Amino acid sequence: MKETFWEKAEFQKLGKEKIAILQELAQKTKGKEPMELLELLPTYSKKLSGGNPIAPAEREALLVAMEESLENQEKVQFQRAVQMLKMMGKL
Repeated sequence: MKETFWEKAEFQKLGKEKIAILQELAQKTKGKEPMELLELLPTYSKKLSGGNPIAPAEREALLVAMEESLENQEKVQFQRAVQMLKMMGKL
């Protein structure tokens, strides 16, 4: 059986509190457009990192949690937006 992304080791290393934040985010992303998701990024980055600079593993977990609720075409749009932000140095 394929493990869910919540069960993967990289998420489990984050701890229960951070996983709960990511699960909350995943619930809030349902039904949202990819660009709407990006608006949630600063808020949940702060929640996840406790206001400190976000660690690369936390950032990746955040993006995966946001992507989880999207359909295939929306995932592609979201991934493109994320790539653009990374290239611009904003992510």
